[in-house]
Amino acid sequence: MSQIPFEFGHAPSLAAADFVVAACNEAAAAWVARWPNWPGPALTLHGPAGSGKTHLGRIWAERSQARALAAAALGAIDRIPDMVEGAMAILVDDVDRELDADRERGLFHLYNLMAERRGHMLLLAEQPPARWPLNLADLRSRLAAAPAVAIGAPDEGLLDAVLAKLFADRQLSVNPELRQYILMRIERSFAAAGAVAAALDRATLAAGRGVTPLLARAVLEEIGRPSGDP
Repeated sequence: MSQIPFEFGHAPSLAAADFVVAACNEAAAAWVARWPNWPGPALTLHGPAGSGKTHLGRIWAERSQARALAAAALGAIDRIPDMVEGAMAILVDDVDRELDADRERGLFHLYNLMAERRGHMLLLAEQPPARWPLNLADLRSRLAAAPAVAIGAPDEGLLDAVLAKLFADRQLSVNPELRQYILMRIERSFAAAGAVAAALDRATLAAGRGVTPLLARAVLEEIGRPSGDP
């Protein structure tokens, strides 16, 4: 695969061809590609916001014909059998966000349903299951036995590729030198790349012109990053 991870943007592409495999996400991409030969019914991908979890989840969902289930729906325990009726693959994003007792019981019920039908579920979260506030011992043990794969922080080359893709999605023309200037002045995270791309998009619309070094510096100052001269 030659691909780019991101979750942001102005109509971003989440196709497999747009996901860049690098050291920070290589293990996660390999596990997704390994399906359906997983050792059990569940796999958790965890990492910071914008790290590519949703993108990988979409790739897997397309391959597996998975049904997407909102994390909030886990709280409606009695409705879960109907929501996943006939599905052999389930994708749940943001599993660890606002995880309460009802959602925990719903996740346990979902796990058991998929195990019974020899199906699979891909769980996307910011934290690994070991850090989730779980009270059900049986659920903890099941998730502890399932693979949980981290997506780490990007290196400079990958973050530059992400910036280039985010700018292209917004039809922003940013030359490599200016992109490098921006890259050196933002936090090394996918979330920061998404934030600066969105801010530049808004700034160009407001100014009625394309991205210039002065506009880039103004945007960086606006979002609280050191700027310096381009």
